[in-house]
Amino acid sequence: MGQTKVKTIGIFDSGIGGFSILKEIHQIAPQLNVFYVADEQYAPYGEKKKSEIIERSKLIVDELLKQSVDLIVVACNTATAMAIDELRKCYSIPFVGVEPFVNALSKLEWQSDDKACVITTELMSTSARFQGLKDRYDSDKKLDYFVTKNLAALIEKFYADQDEQSLERSLVSEFSFLDTKSYTHIILGCTHYPLIGQQISKVTGLETLSPCSFVADRVFDLLKDDLVKNSSPKSSFQFSKTNGPFPLCFVSKGFAQLP
Repeated sequence: MGQTKVKTIGIFDSGIGGFSILKEIHQIAPQLNVFYVADEQYAPYGEKKKSEIIERSKLIVDELLKQSVDLIVVACNTATAMAIDELRKCYSIPFVGVEPFVNALSKLEWQSDDKACVITTELMSTSARFQGLKDRYDSDKKLDYFVTKNLAALIEKFYADQDEQSLERSLVSEFSFLDTKSYTHIILGCTHYPLIGQQISKVTGLETLSPCSFVADRVFDLLKDDLVKNSSPKSSFQFSKTNGPFPLCFVSKGFAQLP
């Protein structure tokens, strides 16, 4: 077998949500070098205007291109909905986005009594891209849709203070809208949400569905000519937060430090 080439990807999100995708990517392509940007200075994206998210995304992409990345993952549902089409027009580098797993209806073997709901950020819920997903995969309206306005912020807080009891109390309140509903599955429409998938399942009693593994598979497919699946040559993880002026300062971290 020939020597595996080392490829480099960029990943950005408004915070740590993209780590849910990074974990999946690292499992199937551990040889990748990664530059990750957490845009905490501008979080949460779900409360921003489309024009602001596009402008911010371009700033971050410009920074990632300075690192000679081969591909960029827009690891945020809201940024994908608001900005990825514009990014693809402006840059020649491949982009991989993430969207709520509405197409779970076509990918999973549903039982007759299965019923699912989708949770998203507010901005994602009103985006044209999301409406297109619903029209394409849920034309007969099998799914119900809800906005969880505070959930991403709660997850960022939890990973800062590690207060499991506080998180659980907050989740009980956040998911009170499900008290009178009867679902079997909940589709996680923000990359932050899978980071606490187990806690969400515990509070709601529902099975969670996430698109993260499919995003990782797409990254692998785009780079597979230069990768060997599950091989593990030395790779690096560089991380930066936008808590200061551009240009960004990347620091080395270990993959074991991911949430």
